[in-house]
Amino acid sequence: DVVVFYYSQWCGYCSVLNHVIIQLARMFHGNSTVTIARVNVDHFPSVLLFPRHRKHLSVKFPEDTPITLPTLLRFILKYSDSAHQPMKADGSDPNPHVLLKAEFRALQGEVQTLHRARQRLSNQLAQLWRDNRRLSFNAMALETHNALLQAQNGELQRERLSLVEQHKEKSRQLGEAVRRLQELADASENLLTENTLLRVLLGALRARETERGEGEERGEEEEERGEEESKEETGDERSYMAS
Repeated sequence: DVVVFYYSQWCGYCSVLNHVIIQLARMFHGNSTVTIARVNVDHFPSVLLFPRHRKHLSVKFPEDTPITLPTLLRFILKYSDSAHQPMKADGSDPNPHVLLKAEFRALQGEVQTLHRARQRLSNQLAQLWRDNRRLSFNAMALETHNALLQAQNGELQRERLSLVEQHKEKSRQLGEAVRRLQELADASENLLTENTLLRVLLGALRARETERGEGEERGEEEEERGEEESKEETGDERSYMAS
């Protein structure tokens, strides 16, 4: 039996079906009862089965049935020439048909395995979706927290600018106070200098007054001595005249 897959290179759907045909050919690799072939033609994809010894009774794969590996196997089992061979004398099936059934059962096992893998993958995808949703909520919370931090940062920046302005104002006031203190210190130093000069002048005046007072006292004493001497001379003259 020969299964022919007619395809076209410009057909995008044919590239997908090529993978299915390659899997089918691998399953029948080493089986001389069924041959899988591909023919490049210029029309839409189609599958035809040419039974052995009945090539003129070719069967076309139903157009309303999707071309998948299980449907192709059912199609081959249904219309294959080996499936219509008579039973052996011992009641056993011919070898090709038994081989196809075994391969079909193996394929069913693989399909079940794929279903289980798909279920595990679905569970993993669901878990990933939940994790993604949780991460989205966490991201939203982080964005909200980030916005709050940015608002606080803006407030801190404004406070920092205000503190800088206050520092500048305080520095200016401190500089003004230092300047005034320097002026007061200079004025105080000038006052101390003037006070020292005044003390020196006052001391000089006091010394001069003291000297003047002492001179006047000496003058008075000399006048008193002169008067006493005059009185003594007058008394002597009177005594002389009386004698």
